[in-house]
Amino acid sequence: MAGWAKRLLAGGFLAAGAFAAMPTANADAPPLKSVEPDSYPDRPAGVKYGRLLYHASLLTGQIWDSNIFSSKDNVVADRILYVRPGLTISTLDPNYKFTFRTSVDHFEYERTPEEGRTDPKADLQGTIKVRRDLEATMALSAARIHEPRSIQRRDLPDNAAEPVPHNQYVARVGIRRLNNRLTSETTLNYENDNYFNVRSTGGTVLNLQGQDRDLLKASHEEELKLSHRLLLFTRQRVITSEYRNMPGKDQRDSIKYEMVSGIEVGFTPLVKGKFSFHFGEEHFFAPSISADPELVYTTELSWSPRRNLRLKGSVARDFGGVNFDLDAAGGRRTRADLVVEYDITRQLFFRTTFAHKHANEAGISTGAKRLEDTYVYKNSLGYQMNRFWSLFLDYAYERREALTATDEFERHVIQAGAVARF
Repeated sequence: MAGWAKRLLAGGFLAAGAFAAMPTANADAPPLKSVEPDSYPDRPAGVKYGRLLYHASLLTGQIWDSNIFSSKDNVVADRILYVRPGLTISTLDPNYKFTFRTSVDHFEYERTPEEGRTDPKADLQGTIKVRRDLEATMALSAARIHEPRSIQRRDLPDNAAEPVPHNQYVARVGIRRLNNRLTSETTLNYENDNYFNVRSTGGTVLNLQGQDRDLLKASHEEELKLSHRLLLFTRQRVITSEYRNMPGKDQRDSIKYEMVSGIEVGFTPLVKGKFSFHFGEEHFFAPSISADPELVYTTELSWSPRRNLRLKGSVARDFGGVNFDLDAAGGRRTRADLVVEYDITRQLFFRTTFAHKHANEAGISTGAKRLEDTYVYKNSLGYQMNRFWSLFLDYAYERREALTATDEFERHVIQAGAVARF
């Protein structure tokens, strides 16, 4: 991108209601997730044309990352220009609610331009009211995604010389029934990931077609509201995974059964809790791959001592299971996080987050024991200048301590920018 274009984008045409789409800083590449647009009391009304409503947005910011690869041996600091234009189109008919969203994430690295990437995304979600107590739902999405070089994706080659691109397609159809206090939904999902070859650090081409996969998910969910303070929920799901057959590579094809049950309790109007139990069992077609059943116990609590102050915390214990993205199998993991949301004024918002993950598991590729503790601290500040413009400032610190020294790293991320929504 030419220098004048950089200055133009970074200066005047700041924009985009994109806070909610940003990933968190947990060994992921920037941007950080900042203050969500829903926190702001005033929102642009959009432009109405016929039976459609249009919302345009544009975000731009500068990011400084002290360790872009989340590595101990290859620590590289860089400054990143982030630009994200977006457009949302919604229908106005209450019986046919459809929303189309499209956006483009563009990153430019100053010292390491080969890490730059452009990721377009588009999705369509809709709900058709068939009867008063029956709705049909659907969703379609397509995205071009570049996976940055990071230990967050341990299944990708560590000698790639650039981000790994792949196309992702998702389709979903469902039926939702509303019966007084009982809400149930049955859905069928199809996901496809198509990976492309990348250049290695040695100049050769890395064939990543073994990562191509098709997923088919069938699920059924139910929620029963016993009272205004008590809610029961359950979900059952079957997932089939089919990977491209590559000679010399272990097949990962599998079928997985999942069940989640839980309860939401309003102890008082200000204190709420959620407790759930997850059970999953995955069977692989290749006899060389086996997986212990996955058990997850989760507790979440929220407290609003004041109207402008909210506290949220959760603890989860995870046993067994297989995660190819993280090259992890079996073992146990403990996750804990605490979030403080404070609305300083009607236009100024503060968020702080602490998260800790303890993992004691084995690597799939080597079978060696992996013991890790990851700590993440993040502070966010958002200021709404008016209903169209807002500013954000974020800082995150992440540290991982591990049994294997090469898995350790330390990282600081600072980002600042502006958002315009119309």
